[in-house]
Amino acid sequence: MEKQLQDKSNEYRTMKRIKLVALAAAALALSHGSGVAQEAHVWSDPGGWWGGHWTYGSAPDLYTANELSFDAFGSYLARERHLGKLFDTSIRHTGVWGGGVGANYFFTREIGIGADINIPDNRGSFIDSALGNVIARLPIGNSGLAPYIFGGGGRGIDPRWEWLGDAGVGLEFRFNSLTGIFVDGRYIWADKSSDRLELRAGLRLVF
Repeated sequence: MEKQLQDKSNEYRTMKRIKLVALAAAALALSHGSGVAQEAHVWSDPGGWWGGHWTYGSAPDLYTANELSFDAFGSYLARERHLGKLFDTSIRHTGVWGGGVGANYFFTREIGIGADINIPDNRGSFIDSALGNVIARLPIGNSGLAPYIFGGGGRGIDPRWEWLGDAGVGLEFRFNSLTGIFVDGRYIWADKSSDRLELRAGLRLVF
């Protein structure tokens, strides 16, 4: 019986990984083929918009207002006792790997909103949380670097259906006005279950 339960658990984890990869691949393909991109890129020159993702420093302003972007990321999620113990807790053996997708919209060059879902490999529900945030970034000249802070909240699905609040910091680097990479970390306060620390690293595609 124990062996059967273990086999079922391993099978479930494998299926969750497959779903995660498929979701990321589908979302990435959709982002490349979507018709809702900025007029300056897709409507005037679809081929140039696609090819523009793979050039370096092609635009004078790498961060702009009215900017819509798509994120695909890997994540590491670790339980925390509370915020005051953040730097006293070892996260090496208590966390789970995963990933997710998200979208952001900046009303101005510095201020925007974002939403994302996280899908850790923890043998639970496919989607574990959905969060929305207000984002403030500060592009450093035209270096491509932009540190940012964010905060907001949303709903947790696994391990419990509950309210969540979060706040974090991050850093983005743009190769050009269409393509960037980012890393960030956030602390998540949980209404009913344990708090957690989420670390992310991923690819950002601008429409």
